[in-house]
Amino acid sequence: MQSFELPDEPIIKQHRPQDLRKYSIVPIRAAADRRIKPAAMRVLLTVCSYANRAGLCWPSHANVGKALGVSRQAAGRQIRILRELGYFKVVKNHSYGKTAQIIRVVYDETLSNSNLMDAIKFEDLPPTLQAWKEKETIELLNQDKEPFNNVAVTASRKDEGELVNKAYIARWISLNRQAGFSRIATPEDELVIAELAAAGVTVPVLDDIVRATLASVAGTSREPPHRIAAFRRQAIDAILKRDHAPPLP
Repeated sequence: MQSFELPDEPIIKQHRPQDLRKYSIVPIRAAADRRIKPAAMRVLLTVCSYANRAGLCWPSHANVGKALGVSRQAAGRQIRILRELGYFKVVKNHSYGKTAQIIRVVYDETLSNSNLMDAIKFEDLPPTLQAWKEKETIELLNQDKEPFNNVAVTASRKDEGELVNKAYIARWISLNRQAGFSRIATPEDELVIAELAAAGVTVPVLDDIVRATLASVAGTSREPPHRIAAFRRQAIDAILKRDHAPPLP
């Protein structure tokens, strides 16, 4: 009987992603703030180097300490001091089993955490909050735990152009995705759709407005709105204009 040997277990090497940070954007008020000692300034520079365009970052104390050649505890002390001085705010603690905090670098002192998070773009959210938002969206669109088909739901109405909450939200997300933009739904979007439906706005009317907006930003650095509410005024104006238009000869 021919014998054989089992191969050795493969050695799987994990490679850390390449560090592409080249600069750090720091709140300008820190330059003249005599309360910030050298150790805290170094931590401020380091943490700010992780921040995205919304000012959010989630470096662990250990990674900050490693970058500066100090202990995790020493880095944590300086982060706490900078929080007390108003340069950092904690947006969320220990999300999804992660130990790193989600930190906001406070560039604009007049902007609260809630206002910032309301205005933030989906792609600027930390991965854990993106996952939470996507889960929330799925639950919103499928509250009854039953699959639905956009075309079937819409066609089931007497008027095929009538706005239907879940169906149109899914349609709006799909239109944005086709144009290369990621969008999520919120309870506010359902309320807006209900309001527009009550005002007599139809699917073709809202479609035309959304498509025109998507076409207007194509090939530019601008983005279309993140909320359906941004189309409310245009949609209602379109219905008023239609209802008050003189009859055709």
